[in-house]
Amino acid sequence: MLPPTCTQHPWTAPDGATFSYSHWPSHAEPRAVLVAIHGLSGAALDYEPLGRQLGPLGLATYAPELRGQGNDPVPARRGDLDRIETWFADLRAFLAILRAQHPGLPLFYYGESMGAALLVRFLAQADPLDQPAALVLASPVVAVQQQPPFWLNALFRTLLILRPGHRVDLRPLAKRDKAPRLVTRDESHRAWFASAPHKLDVFTVRFFKCLQDLISGCMEAAERLHLPILVLYARHDVFISEERVESFFARLPGPDKELTLYPESYHLLLHDHDRDEVLERVTGWLLQKLNARSLPRPASAAPAKSRS
Repeated sequence: MLPPTCTQHPWTAPDGATFSYSHWPSHAEPRAVLVAIHGLSGAALDYEPLGRQLGPLGLATYAPELRGQGNDPVPARRGDLDRIETWFADLRAFLAILRAQHPGLPLFYYGESMGAALLVRFLAQADPLDQPAALVLASPVVAVQQQPPFWLNALFRTLLILRPGHRVDLRPLAKRDKAPRLVTRDESHRAWFASAPHKLDVFTVRFFKCLQDLISGCMEAAERLHLPILVLYARHDVFISEERVESFFARLPGPDKELTLYPESYHLLLHDHDRDEVLERVTGWLLQKLNARSLPRPASAAPAKSRS
């Protein structure tokens, strides 16, 4: 992998916990800010290709490390979360910091995988102040792929009551898969992630409950997203099917929405062989939205209602 072009900085969550975020600066005075939310067992550095791409175009990129994921500075919190509202509170606080650092600049959001689901659920209940100028959802895990068997669900419910902090190791389950669950065709990235320090294999029962609640509410939440949205998805995604993504997209209510399929790609679009096409698509769409905001309105046009 190329050396990262970002810097890491601390920030403080509402409960006093300290986390870090990565910052890819704009090469000139920034015109806008992109906030990027990583996925399950991911990290802020997943957005190195995007941050490197956007800097020369006048966009500053910020990516926070999520509570309970592999770069959480408190080892006991890794693989654990008590309730999804804790993530919402963290995100609200982080966005307030960015608005204070960049007053008046439009904010765009980008979520990948679980990070996309988190943004969908957050925005469906967020105040107007936290609504972005536009939203990109990449490989959005917005539906449960398949329901567990009855016995496993019963065991899960029992553990959730009696031992919510019990940790489940996913590695034995992964070894039972008859075929490898590829997330990218890029062998070098797969090899790097296999030993990445932020990779998580063990999660608490209550974390799985949070994850289930987060994802299962996305279809209903989609109907409350009234903003420009770009959805990117892959034919060979092992975590979400084309049909589920398309069903989610159909529920988005606004006319300003676009859907792009990458028929040869897998889950990690920014780290697959089509990454250059993905980056071109994302940057072109973001610049289009940014330039549209800069155009003067015709004198006869009625002012649009502000969302921020």
